[in-house]
Amino acid sequence: MITNKSVENGIEQIIADSLYDLKRPDLFRKPIVAYSSALDERYAQLKEIIGKWHLNPTELLPDAKSVISYFVPFTKEVAMEPKNVENGSFLWSESYQEINQHFDQINQAVADFLTKLGYSTKTIQATHTYDPKDLKSMWSHRSAAAIAGLGAFGLNRMLITEKGSAGRLCTIITSAPLHANLIPIDNKCLYVKNGSCGLCLKICPVKALEADSFKKFACQDEVNKNEELMKKNTNLKNVDTCGKCISICPVAYIE
Repeated sequence: MITNKSVENGIEQIIADSLYDLKRPDLFRKPIVAYSSALDERYAQLKEIIGKWHLNPTELLPDAKSVISYFVPFTKEVAMEPKNVENGSFLWSESYQEINQHFDQINQAVADFLTKLGYSTKTIQATHTYDPKDLKSMWSHRSAAAIAGLGAFGLNRMLITEKGSAGRLCTIITSAPLHANLIPIDNKCLYVKNGSCGLCLKICPVKALEADSFKKFACQDEVNKNEELMKKNTNLKNVDTCGKCISICPVAYIE
C-alpha cells in the first residue's frame, strides 16, 4: 500500500540520490526537504506582500495539493569565501552554476516518480523567474520554503534553515497529498532575535540592504558586474552572484 509517508520518503531519497550523482561533495551537502499545502492561505497573502504578479500554486497547477520545497546547502568552504574576496567569489559562483543546472535533473526525477504514481506535477526553474526590466518574479522559492517551515527570513532577506542560509532552494508543485509542515522553525538571525549583529548591512558593497528596505536594482547591478568579471576571467557563465550578505552571517553555515 502506498502511503503519504512512503511517497515523501521516495521524494526525499530521489532528491538526495540525484544530488549525489552530481559528485560534487566539495560544493554541496545533503539536501533538506519540507512540504506545504498548496491551499495554505499564506500563498494568497504573497500577492499582497510581494505583488499581484506572484502566482499561487493552483495558478501554476490547477489540481495542486502540495508544494515540495528543498534546500541544497553549500559546504563550509563555499559558504565562507564571498566575505573574503573583493568582488564575486569563484567558488560561490561555481556552486551557483552547478546546482542551478542540476536542479532540472532533480526536478525531472521527482516529477517522473510522482507521474508513475498517478500524480501531476509542475516544476519551477531555480532562478531567473523574473522580468529583468522590473525584477518582478512570478514565484519565490524562499517564501514557499518559509511556508513549509524549512527556514525563517533573516535581516539579509535570505532564508536561514537548520543547515544555515548558504545554499540554493528549489520548488516542485504536485497533486500528491503530502504532509504539510505547520511548525515554524526558530529564527536564528541575531538581528531578529535581539537587534544585534547587522553584519550583512555593513558588508554589502552597494549598500543595497537596509533594516527596513532593500534596493533590488542596486543589488542586481552588483551581481551583473560580478557575472561579467566571471565571464571574462573564468569559464563560468550565467553566474550573477555575490553572496557577501550571506557569507558574513554567523549562521550562514550550520553543521
